[in-house]
Amino acid sequence: MSAIIPSLPLPGNRTWRVSRAGGREGTQGPARLAIWRARRPSLAVAGILTAVAAFSALVQGPMWRTSPALATVNLTVSLLFAFTGLMLGKEPGQRVTAWALILAGLFRSVDFIDAWHGPWPAYTLVFGGVDRLFGAWALLRYPDTSLSTLYRRYLITFAVWMLAGRTLIAVTSTAQWNAAPASWWPTLMPDQPLSNVLNYVVHGGEGLGGLALMGLLLIRLLQTRGLDRIVITPIIVAGIAAVIAAIASAAMMTLSLSGTPNGAYLTESVVDFAIPVAFLVAVLQRLLLIRDVTELTAQAAAGGDISAVRHALRSVLHDPTLDLLETSDASLPALSSRSPERLVSYIRAGQGAPVAVVVADPVLVRYRELFDAATAASGLALQNAQLQARAAQERLEQVKASQVRIMEAELAERRRLERDLHDGVQQHLLGITAGLTTAMVQTDDPAAAVAFSQASEGLRAVLAELRDLAHGIHPALLSHSGLGAALEEIADRLPLPVSVHVPPGRLDAAVEATLYFVACEALANVVKHANARGALVTVRSGESLVEMVIEDDGGGGVTADAGRGQASRGLANMADRVHAVDGQVVIDSPPGQGTRVVVRVPCA
Repeated sequence: MSAIIPSLPLPGNRTWRVSRAGGREGTQGPARLAIWRARRPSLAVAGILTAVAAFSALVQGPMWRTSPALATVNLTVSLLFAFTGLMLGKEPGQRVTAWALILAGLFRSVDFIDAWHGPWPAYTLVFGGVDRLFGAWALLRYPDTSLSTLYRRYLITFAVWMLAGRTLIAVTSTAQWNAAPASWWPTLMPDQPLSNVLNYVVHGGEGLGGLALMGLLLIRLLQTRGLDRIVITPIIVAGIAAVIAAIASAAMMTLSLSGTPNGAYLTESVVDFAIPVAFLVAVLQRLLLIRDVTELTAQAAAGGDISAVRHALRSVLHDPTLDLLETSDASLPALSSRSPERLVSYIRAGQGAPVAVVVADPVLVRYRELFDAATAASGLALQNAQLQARAAQERLEQVKASQVRIMEAELAERRRLERDLHDGVQQHLLGITAGLTTAMVQTDDPAAAVAFSQASEGLRAVLAELRDLAHGIHPALLSHSGLGAALEEIADRLPLPVSVHVPPGRLDAAVEATLYFVACEALANVVKHANARGALVTVRSGESLVEMVIEDDGGGGVTADAGRGQASRGLANMADRVHAVDGQVVIDSPPGQGTRVVVRVPCA
């Protein structure tokens, strides 16, 4: 069964959505310990620790004379448990775990109240392991906000076994049999053989319960991932060590019916010292993890794009499954529905629309401060990347606009030169040719007639070269009749058959000029290098794109690798010309299968 946590407004204008199978965490989680809502929490903490120290010293009483080392260790461990619980109470959702640690510390000292006479030895026999129950509760719960059904059943079974079994031992034994002759004892049906059997059975069952706890802790460690594993690893290790020490202590107590195994108790207390220390380490780790955001900022700044930010987030949050996607308002609902059991957080740049969405492991809900800081840094990095991309795009648009202006200016200058050559120099040379022809007809001098004829032939050759030059600069037919007619003229002048298919109508002058000169370059390469029997030029015009295909049946094997022959340089020149108008050139030239050049140019 899944429970969907509704959207929560978080710092930085982000929104959390998470659905977790069997989850019990509410939108706010259990409240913090009331001590941290006090006006002066530090004084309150000092007061509580003082009360715990006084209580621990009082309940151990005579042990300060008989076993001062054990009493001192017990007092220290009890204070550390209480202090750790108070520190853990600052974390949202950890109030129950905090109380479990505090009660574990208090009941550790109460375990040794049998140093006093009266009913206390009997109390210690029955309730002497309550601190272990609270400790196991804390070990199995943290950093979750509730116990799973399996863990809850284990704790209930262990508590019933321990309390019921020890109660049976107490009512079937006497004070003398338990080395407490001066104490009151709740004997109901004294039976020493039965009491001894119960002693072995009950404490043996507690040993098996300890082994079961070790197994549960190991399984829990193997099942956790990411930040959870980093945080709970020292806690699991300390818990397993404490369980081993408790089993050894229980074995000593079972076998030492005539005396108190203070040495085993002292060893167990020293080992138990590791549990609150491990919890403190976990608390400090959660605080230190936030400092990793500095590393994230550096990593994100080094890359700047969304893939670099994604990698940095995965590293800092220890979640290899985390994904960071660019998104828009319209795609957010669909994204949430596609990730029903994942943590989804939307990153916004300031007060604007979301710029990205984080899809992560739901366990990161427990590390909200770290997650918030990481996503905030990611938002800044993405916003900076967007600004840089926008600036780069503006510069690119400026370069493209400049290229268009240059091409338009080049086209206009080609037309001017073609007109000047046609209307000026070419017409002047034609006039000179006509004058020479008239002079040659009118002269009676044979030598002069020959000279006039030679000069006239030379002028005709110059005029032919001049026409070719003007055509190369900008063919008049292209301006007057369009791309199809200009390509047909080129095809007629080539020494191999070339088929031209161009749809009717005119294109933008710059587009026509680009396609014309590219076709000229490509067909020149076919004639010079392809050894082809024929070629085909096809132009297709769409609403926003013009495509021209030049293909031949030659030897192929041509590449646009600059510097490797005249053909390659020609293809590179074609690519430069097409790219200048934001177009694309694709060259397909497998050896022995001809060459196919595809040119795509955008058009209005």
